[in-house]
Amino acid sequence: MKLRVPKLTIQPILAMFLTPIIVYLNTYSAVYSSETNKRIEYDVEKRYFIDDQINLRYDIKSLGLKIAKLDFEVNFGEAKYFSNATVQTQGIGDLFSNSIWTFSSRGVLSKNDIQPKFYNNHIETKKGVGHVSIVYRNGKHNILARPEIKENKLIRLYEQLNAQTIDPISSMIEMSMYHSKDVCTGEWEVTDGRRIFSIQFEHIQEENICSAKFIPLVGFSDKEMKKYEDNPVPLFILELMKITIKDEFIFLIPISINAREGISGSINLVELTINGKPVVF
Repeated sequence: MKLRVPKLTIQPILAMFLTPIIVYLNTYSAVYSSETNKRIEYDVEKRYFIDDQINLRYDIKSLGLKIAKLDFEVNFGEAKYFSNATVQTQGIGDLFSNSIWTFSSRGVLSKNDIQPKFYNNHIETKKGVGHVSIVYRNGKHNILARPEIKENKLIRLYEQLNAQTIDPISSMIEMSMYHSKDVCTGEWEVTDGRRIFSIQFEHIQEENICSAKFIPLVGFSDKEMKKYEDNPVPLFILELMKITIKDEFIFLIPISINAREGISGSINLVELTINGKPVVF
């Protein structure tokens, strides 16, 4: 009997991890709003005191088997952030993909939100190599991609982008640091430089859980769009925790992301360190 790993497993789960992160805490009574005036704020001067490093390691599984690992690192200093993430197939994942994804992002911590300055991703798979970089300047995205994006697709992408559409890593950091006191509803648009997709969050009242839905918007091929229409990506169930740095700054850290039905995929936190010291979770 052949073991089949669904092709949709890695991409939506990675998208879920590297996009705006929400949390449900012990009370689970969560309602999220993206309005900046409802976010937890710290004076910019206080953000200069965040000079910490957070490292996270995750196992990515499909059908209960480990297929990849994800290492995520973010450094803070002088009200700026520098972040790197690497996803590499392992175990049975190497048999089907043998791929490595590397991401990096940097920007500024303002009072109300993240202001990214640069984003980069580099992907190596059996099908070839891909690269995208975004330079943010004057509220606009300057995109360089290899292979190049077809002109008509690039024009449409630029038409749909706005200053609030930021890269996956910056989005995750923003939601981790600038979260609302009440979380778990709302919608975010994210770009990876080739595509724009939406993540819709919902608090399922009757079950007291938070869910998130991945929706492709711009930059996907007709074949990909039809695939998503015929077989929508299932809801993802999110479980996160909060940590406090310097007894003041509250961060939201993802513990697990699980597909609710259909594809059997999950991301689980296996190691967390702050400034080199392990944290029990």
